[in-house]
Amino acid sequence: MRNKIAIFTLILLALAFAASLRPALAQDNSSTNPASIGVPVRSMVELGSVFSNIYDITITVLETVRGKEAMNRLKASSPDNGKPPKGFEYILARVKFEIKGRAITDTLTFDLGNAPLQWVALSSDLIEYPQVSVTVPNPALVARIKSGDSMEGWVAFAVDRNDSKPVMVFDPDSGGATGRGMTLFFKLY
Repeated sequence: MRNKIAIFTLILLALAFAASLRPALAQDNSSTNPASIGVPVRSMVELGSVFSNIYDITITVLETVRGKEAMNRLKASSPDNGKPPKGFEYILARVKFEIKGRAITDTLTFDLGNAPLQWVALSSDLIEYPQVSVTVPNPALVARIKSGDSMEGWVAFAVDRNDSKPVMVFDPDSGGATGRGMTLFFKLY
């Protein structure tokens, strides 16, 4: 009898531990509580204009590179990449994006990375930085993706050199989403 109770207790502990490994939910994500590097954030987007379909997404900032190293990688990507504006430096973020439809009929595509407002950098006091036009290292986080797809790629921003805590924002309302889904926030530091 004691063995059965011990085994049952171990199973419950294992299940509790496994549940703690799931990605963070978007409800815990905000401009004042952005996700740390390496922490997956789960949310959803709604696609379609007449009959909408809900897709689950998971976004993880895998790594960031800033300053001189970011400039070196940008120059290696394209010699045409110029220096950032005076007082600014580049930040590169490698992001993993996953999307999965909730129904077997969810076959719409999502235009990832082509909309200029989809990925935005904010200062630590939440002021939007201007967009930059540079060629990022391969692979760029740009693709038309469908349910079940997962991709990793780079995005680039220019931020104030003195800003120690810039934040990246993902706006689900661009790329084909129809107004449902939370804006998600990620640390770039």
